[in-house]
Amino acid sequence: MSDLVLWGASGHGKVVLDVARTMGGFRTISFIDDACEEPGRKFCDCPVSGARQYLDSLGGAVHSRYLVSIGQNVIRARCFGRAIEYGLLPATLIHPSAIVSDSARIAEGSVVMPRVVINASAQVGRNCIINTAAVVEHDCRIGDHVHLSPGVLLGGNVAVHSFAHVGIGAVALPGAEIGEGAIVGAGAVVLDSVPPGATVVGVPARALALMRS
Repeated sequence: MSDLVLWGASGHGKVVLDVARTMGGFRTISFIDDACEEPGRKFCDCPVSGARQYLDSLGGAVHSRYLVSIGQNVIRARCFGRAIEYGLLPATLIHPSAIVSDSARIAEGSVVMPRVVINASAQVGRNCIINTAAVVEHDCRIGDHVHLSPGVLLGGNVAVHSFAHVGIGAVALPGAEIGEGAIVGAGAVVLDSVPPGATVVGVPARALALMRS
């Protein structure tokens, strides 16, 4: 058994904590947070330390697994990189109610929430959030630092590149591609491709700039 440190004492941290507690197998669970300045603070009955103070106190000795429990992709990636620099070991958390194919691959530092389905030969990158009841169909490829929101449905062979955020209930049809850093609005339906960095909304999904014209 190992200790688990969650980086980010906020709303998303609550649900990640629930996943970890439901999984079991951790000796202790605690939080670190960049905004923590109060000694003795607790969050969901877990102790909270300042992130910098915690990292500086390690002195090269690493005894815990960690997972970044922050929803925003860029900030989560930055914290993930800092933790790696300090030699921390990333955890991968998968809720027991999730259905994950034996041929699927989930990289380190990612969290898979309740009632998720990840089907055959799908690949999920590092430091991702696969949120509640999302479906990742066969042969999908999810890059690093991606957030799939609750209820997202990806058809077979969809590619979601690094740093993309797919909103609540959005759908990507089979073979679609969502570019790096793109944002797919809640409830949108992606028919084919979303350019890198674009924000798309609607059914079918269209770029916001086009929607205004």
